[in-house]
Amino acid sequence: METQFYCNMKRALYFFLSAVCLGYYLWIGWNNDFGLSLLPFWLVLAGVFLLLGCVQPLRLRVSERLRRIVRLCLLPVLALVLIVEGCIFWGMTKKGADGLDCIIVLGAALNGDGPSTALEARLETAADYLEANPETEVIVSGGQGVSEIVSEAQAMNNWLVARGVDPDRIRMEDQSTDTAENIRYSLAMLDGGEVRVGVVTSNFHVFRALGIARSMAGEQYEMYGLAAPFSPRLLPHYLVREFCSVCVDTLRGNLRWF
Repeated sequence: METQFYCNMKRALYFFLSAVCLGYYLWIGWNNDFGLSLLPFWLVLAGVFLLLGCVQPLRLRVSERLRRIVRLCLLPVLALVLIVEGCIFWGMTKKGADGLDCIIVLGAALNGDGPSTALEARLETAADYLEANPETEVIVSGGQGVSEIVSEAQAMNNWLVARGVDPDRIRMEDQSTDTAENIRYSLAMLDGGEVRVGVVTSNFHVFRALGIARSMAGEQYEMYGLAAPFSPRLLPHYLVREFCSVCVDTLRGNLRWF
């Protein structure tokens, strides 16, 4: 039997978690310029914790057998979350390898005709790598969205040239509209042979992008990930969104884990 103290502690924890989720929802949603998908998830989660806190004093009569069934159902879900998020965090540590033949910078939203904060972080990572590896070429990949005045590839090209990268080292892929197309169209621009390729993207996105690249490249290319820093404020939200994306891409057969 649960003691009264234990029940009160559980109730306080549920209310605390509800407040945290609601606060985070308001924090990232206020003046939201990012067009965040799955944003209501945090509001729904806050409501779930609030409901659990409210029903806790009722001490609903639930048989021990039913409790065990619920726990057994939740364990695989928890294991899946831990495995996928662990792989995502593993991808966040990737720094590539020296002397790659080519790196592919995946596009992201623009601010006018220039890169957004997230895209600029990817470009900074790419520029630093290109400076340290003068023989490496780069493909900037991203088409022009309906609200963008130039293609993402063109904006990235302009930024890298302004940073001092030789234009002859840059190739533009400006037709893609998502991660899979970024990688597919960029790989099609390579000359073939045994080529080592790096994929530069935001840290939370590396595992999935690298998995898609491995699936498409097969044994032809050796693929590496290069993780660019990302906003700590938005990272928890994108970790949730990326979990869903990894599961969807896995079910579709788009992603090779290792």
